[in-house]
Amino acid sequence: MAQIPAYSPPADASRPTGPSSASGGVPAWLPSALVGAALLAFAYAPNVLSLATIWNNEPNYSHGFLVLPIAAYILWRRVQDRPFAWEAYRPSWPTWAGLAGLLAVRALAYERGMSWVETATLIPVTGFVVYALGGPALLARAWPAVAFLVFMLPLPPSINTLVALPLQRIATAGSCFVLQLTGLWVVPTGNVINLATPRGPQQLEVALACNGLSMLMTLAATVTATVILFPMPAWKRVVVLLSALPIALISNVARIVATGWCYYYLEGEAARVRSHDWSGYLMMPLALALVALELWLLSWLVPDEEAGASGRPTGPARA
Repeated sequence: MAQIPAYSPPADASRPTGPSSASGGVPAWLPSALVGAALLAFAYAPNVLSLATIWNNEPNYSHGFLVLPIAAYILWRRVQDRPFAWEAYRPSWPTWAGLAGLLAVRALAYERGMSWVETATLIPVTGFVVYALGGPALLARAWPAVAFLVFMLPLPPSINTLVALPLQRIATAGSCFVLQLTGLWVVPTGNVINLATPRGPQQLEVALACNGLSMLMTLAATVTATVILFPMPAWKRVVVLLSALPIALISNVARIVATGWCYYYLEGEAARVRSHDWSGYLMMPLALALVALELWLLSWLVPDEEAGASGRPTGPARA
């Protein structure tokens, strides 16, 4: 009886073809993508240097130096958690048209002296570049990292003034209330807290730089990175994000109250200045401890197993 020979596929049928297969070859579009990214980086270098000057000189935005490394880590983590094949994606003309439109907006903002708008175009431009490199698959993984770049930007001057003054008033009123609860005799006069101490009346000024905006911006960036990187139900992400404002206010009030008690007990200008600085250093650890306590309370009240009882996983989805 004759034997039927076994079928053997062609030599190249068992591995994917194309310049950007997932087998480990270098995608054909990579050199041009690197050149395009380098050109955009060169074009936006003055804007990034201007941002670095703001981060270095403005205490409210000193967290900006950490935004780029954190965004890169978020991108790496999300691509690792949801791996996908780098197929040969060819961006369509609307992608290039949108990118060209954004660069035109940037040029117009530059001509009109709208420096904040000019710098802010960096974020959507980055999104278009990501889409051009990997299409919808890459953008679906990279958009949280791209959106996180918004923390590089300072608030526009009008919004900064609109937010800073109410925060200053809230910090003064809240600190006076807590100082009175803890036994000190205080009288607010505008944004100045008059303290009765054993050495006579002392004045504690809640300056505009102590309004808590720095704490709010830094904590908002930290909380946002936390809810992106750690798996948790959507409702818990929303609650934690919304809690950034009250936690920042509580931390700032605690700093002013601690400074007030130091004014009560310590003598000398150097001691008071040192107490102000050290209480400021403790703001972020206190805020992070409050966020950790909030996450623990939420998990205790509504366990994650209960939140995912509908059958949907609560962790990050995998492609």
